[in-house]
Amino acid sequence: MNAPGKSGPVRIGELIGPILKHAESGRHRPEALEAVASWPEMVSGKLARESRAVSIRNGKLFVEVKSPVWKQELLLQKRNIIRKTNRRLGKDIVSEMVINVRDFIYVAGNGFK
Repeated sequence: MNAPGKSGPVRIGELIGPILKHAESGRHRPEALEAVASWPEMVSGKLARESRAVSIRNGKLFVEVKSPVWKQELLLQKRNIIRKTNRRLGKDIVSEMVINVRDFIYVAGNGFK
């Protein structure tokens, strides 16, 4: 991978700074990525297959579920999930959870499509 204006190999140290700066600037902050990646550990097995964390923006954890029934289940567990998420992240990042019903397919071992 070449840096702009350079030809040939580039030291990894030159690439990491800009990548981290970009990651921390928006919805791809490291803690947002951690929250999304650890979603299955935050909820029970069946609920983990029927829902997925999508992102964190402005203190809101955005979650998608397959049906209104699962949305209701998440609403019942909302406070506990927010508490677990903040504990996992080591700071109070999430203050609200937004739950949307969406169609998606869970493929065992491969995640969502």
